[in-house]
Amino acid sequence: MELTILLARVFGVYFLMMGLIMLVRRQHFLSVLNSLPELPAVRFMMGIFLFIGGNFLIQTHHDWSTGPKIIVSLLGWVMIVKSLVLINLSESGIRKWVKMVSGGRYRISGVLALVVGIYLLNFGFALGLF
Repeated sequence: MELTILLARVFGVYFLMMGLIMLVRRQHFLSVLNSLPELPAVRFMMGIFLFIGGNFLIQTHHDWSTGPKIIVSLLGWVMIVKSLVLINLSESGIRKWVKMVSGGRYRISGVLALVVGIYLLNFGFALGLF
């Protein structure tokens, strides 16, 4: 199986589920997000895992030739940036970031996650939706 297909399936399921959770269980997701400033050890560990995962993705999948390949490659870079934010931002910086994310952009993020998930699943499983 081609690496892009495998990664599209894995990330497609992840984004579909996260988008649904963000939209259906909004209060639960926001309570988890709002607890991040008070949990520096959790932020640090999340950052480490995101950095390792993003670095792995960048090293194994650096292909910018088609739409799905661009999305998968871009995800690696997004993971690296997010990991550095989580590891390096101060508690007040994390509070500002959480406030920005949990505001009006929250629903947009959930819908975007759903759309990306459906797009990647369509490619990964050759569903023929688009």
